[in-house]
Amino acid sequence: MFGVSPAYFFSRYTTDFTVADYANGLDLLRDLGFRGYQLEVFHLNRLDEWLQDSPGLRSKSDAMGMMVTQFVAHFLLMATRTEEALMSDLGLEEMKKVTEIVAGFPDCKVITLPLAPFQHRDTRGMSSETWNRLWERYKAKLLGFAAIVEDCGRLLALEIVPGSLLGGTEGLLRLSRETGNQTIGYNFDTGHAWSSKENITTLPAKLAGRIYGTHLKDNLGNENLALPPGEGTIPWEAVLEGLLQNGYKGSFDLEIASAKPTEVKDAYTRGKSYIEEQLEHIEQRRCTL
Repeated sequence: MFGVSPAYFFSRYTTDFTVADYANGLDLLRDLGFRGYQLEVFHLNRLDEWLQDSPGLRSKSDAMGMMVTQFVAHFLLMATRTEEALMSDLGLEEMKKVTEIVAGFPDCKVITLPLAPFQHRDTRGMSSETWNRLWERYKAKLLGFAAIVEDCGRLLALEIVPGSLLGGTEGLLRLSRETGNQTIGYNFDTGHAWSSKENITTLPAKLAGRIYGTHLKDNLGNENLALPPGEGTIPWEAVLEGLLQNGYKGSFDLEIASAKPTEVKDAYTRGKSYIEEQLEHIEQRRCTL
């Protein structure tokens, strides 16, 4: 199945999108051949609106045969951005409200928590003692988010933004080793991984069984852009075959940030066509073996 990330909606309606904008955006998605889409609260002040108005979105979505593949709690970037935020309980009560929204979408099994680039404000640098204290708190807070999400029968996926305190996929594996947690997973944002210099073709194998969703976008490896797949330097065939080989059965969700609403249709058409071509190449090669 092909779907889209919230970038589709904020490219069309800006980051101030409403629930009504989401509902209006489904028509073009269906016409383009997408069946899945991701929910998102981008700004905290929209949280109560989503609690109140999301049933109407679900009704239209169900009538169209569309599916929600994950919920991206973008506004919760605030919870891991600074030492003050990290050391507090900021975000935990808000995550409970997120689970209330998601409860209205039974097909949505994943809640994605983006991890903010960490802002260390002390110009004197960071001591190892400070780092260790922050890391211990980071682990505890992520486990706290996971507990809230799992209590509502969903899974927590981490979106590892470049510059986050987690650092990358090695940080996720370290989190698992040190806490024993095997349920916190990964939202495979190809653009974040590629611009962070991750060995991207190894990630599907490295995190087999822990990849809960995708944000498929491209860039040139030196800037965290969100270009249509095929318009950067990501080795897509190897990435996609790795996902298939390692048991990924979720939606292929595109994340393309368009500068103008008038560019959205063409950008998502190009990106989807490119991924479809790569999947066809993989299938053809498998049939000849």
